[in-house]
Amino acid sequence: MADLASSLHPFLQTLQDQSAQSLVQALKPQTVTDRVAVLLFLLSAFGYLSRGRVWDKPDPYHNVWFERPQQEGGNTSHKRTETSRDVSQRLEEGKYQCVIFWGSQSGTSERFAEALGRECSSRFGINALVADLSDFEPESISSISQNHFAIFLLSTYGEGDPSDNTTGLWDWIKSIKDNEKSLSNLRYLAFGLGNSNYKYYNRVLDVVADALDATGATALIPRGRADDATGGTEEDFQAWKDDVFALFRKMGYAERPIKYEPSIEVSFTTGEEPHESTTSVTHQKSNLNSSIASLPIRNARELFTAGDRNCIHLELDLGHHELGYKTGDHIGIWPTNPDQEVNRLFEVLGLTARRQETVKITALDGSCKNKLPPLTTLEAAFRHHLEICAPVPRKTFVDIAEFAASPDVKSKLLYYGQDRDRYAQLAASTHLNFARLLQLVGPGHVWNSLPLSFVLDTLLPLQPRYYSISSSSVISPRRIAVTALVVNHNLSPESVIHGLASNYLLSATKLPNNASGPSPSYSLQESPESEGGRLYAHVRKSKFKLPLTSSTPLVLISAGTGFAPFRAFIAERAKLHALGKPVGHMLVFFGCRSAESDYIYRDELEKFQTQLGDRLEIVTAFSRDGNKKVYVQDRVAENSTRVLEMLDAGANMYICGKASMAREVDRKLEDAKVASGSGESEVKAWTDALKKRGKWKADVWG
Repeated sequence: MADLASSLHPFLQTLQDQSAQSLVQALKPQTVTDRVAVLLFLLSAFGYLSRGRVWDKPDPYHNVWFERPQQEGGNTSHKRTETSRDVSQRLEEGKYQCVIFWGSQSGTSERFAEALGRECSSRFGINALVADLSDFEPESISSISQNHFAIFLLSTYGEGDPSDNTTGLWDWIKSIKDNEKSLSNLRYLAFGLGNSNYKYYNRVLDVVADALDATGATALIPRGRADDATGGTEEDFQAWKDDVFALFRKMGYAERPIKYEPSIEVSFTTGEEPHESTTSVTHQKSNLNSSIASLPIRNARELFTAGDRNCIHLELDLGHHELGYKTGDHIGIWPTNPDQEVNRLFEVLGLTARRQETVKITALDGSCKNKLPPLTTLEAAFRHHLEICAPVPRKTFVDIAEFAASPDVKSKLLYYGQDRDRYAQLAASTHLNFARLLQLVGPGHVWNSLPLSFVLDTLLPLQPRYYSISSSSVISPRRIAVTALVVNHNLSPESVIHGLASNYLLSATKLPNNASGPSPSYSLQESPESEGGRLYAHVRKSKFKLPLTSSTPLVLISAGTGFAPFRAFIAERAKLHALGKPVGHMLVFFGCRSAESDYIYRDELEKFQTQLGDRLEIVTAFSRDGNKKVYVQDRVAENSTRVLEMLDAGANMYICGKASMAREVDRKLEDAKVASGSGESEVKAWTDALKKRGKWKADVWG
């Protein structure tokens, strides 16, 4: 047997070799298609095996996206180190007497909460915990004892929506109403921030306070409301705060004399130089969807054909920046303060000679957020970082009085600061920013007695101004179009409030100024490669989006520059139509003053009309053509039957422009629905259902 196996071995080995060769030959690619398939297989295998090693590596800083952002380089002592999310436990451990909760989308409620917390301490010795609502479990509010009390400062935006950091409280409030939970131990005060131009004015405040009352909580004073429609948010808060302080006196808290206590230490330094980024806004790391980039201006042009106003179109070139956008998003423009106001502030403070010197800013209060880089120049602070053009609230009059150089100046400050009506009358007739106020009460006086820390503490941080993007990311992915009305508000022949960002844009584009008076000048970023300057900007994501299906009909309602996103919507639909895609009918309502002067993008609309034919229908409203004023909401009312039919058939409706216009459009359509036989409760359910499904959207302001 061994001999047999030995003799068969060469034969078997030959068969095995031939089989292996046949297998290799069979597996060997025979055609170009086979070779491509093998290559793709090998690349896929390499990609799978190298993921996380060569590419798509885990971001070690991924967690930062889920933390409350802080400013780069700033003092970090204010970051919360406590881990407890039980507010009642925090109150006990920190020996706090009260908690001030804030819910904010733009930062105003947060600013009010921080200011109120400081005043509670300095004026009444009340140790207040200033708390972001998202930092605590809302259920723990029910455990707050009667030895403490809670203050709620709540913003409402959009269609009666809570701010992002209020969603946890919002859900909990609904649950306690359903579960009939008792909150009889809770004592509270509540103040809401809203705009009466919106249909659901201060809805968040009312929903929360009504639920607390229904579950046995005790409101220590009536709820307060701010109305931004009249520009009275600061004054409304001040009036409510006066009632709060009156309550504290009744509760037995002794009031101390008002004295300024700095939250920052400011010193001039020659040993350290600020980083280049601190001379602009690029150091900012607030609640942004994207980084801030310096972008060159392209294709700037005037849109109005007559009159004494400007409406400008410009495009920002994204180039190779990582910045990107989607149709319907917003662009945040970071303006600089005009030369005249920067110079005015330096002169009245007696700091002109020190404007280029470096200042070092150190936070003294652990809860204080830095609004300035730790090292910067005074020039950069006043030009790029602080709202030096903003109107001065009444409280600032009283605060400045502490540093008045003479009894006469102090008397003037208190005369207006301690009387709401006098202040309102002055503010209605005079443009009062910080520097102008100092000039008004002390003509020719240099305020070198005013601490620089007070000035930097008092002035608000400069904020971006948002514009609806008027270009389509499908057609123009690396260009962002901006449509801006240049605003100049005449209080009197001698006093004009120039819109900060819009005049900044006009200056940057180098287009002629159509206004009768002079326009402010700005220190601009030069851009040799373009016809205009450069702008700092970032992109803010929006839910104001086209439906995924291009065949969905659209109802588009706008007035003035509210047409901006619809320019992008129509252009994108026209492009899809040119590519052979099915496009739904678009009924467009547009309103402006006159067909001859401010019908923006009229030539483009006519081209779209030619391309799209009966798929695009335009209904116009002109408020200053002829003897009768016709507004866009009037045209909607005239065509309400068609609009309702389109909505019932599955169309999407979008409204963009001033909030007052959007509110009127809502009312006209609801009236038409009632006239068709529906009850008021049915109409409300109908509109709520459309909005919940994203079929009725609004992008409005003011």
